[in-house]
Amino acid sequence: MNKTQETRTPRETEPLPKTVKPALLFLLFLAGVVATMAIAAYAVDRKIYG
Repeated sequence: MNKTQETRTPRETEPLPKTVKPALLFLLFLAGVVATMAIAAYAVDRKIYG
């Protein structure tokens, strides 16, 4: 095994947000995308099959 992985110092990362608002906004965005796709699929289905 390589010992270079063991001797590396961990790289700096951004701190986690202090609030849950960004995560909730992202989940709301994803729910909107899924809802839009579902509505579009329903509309196409109705148009094809009546």
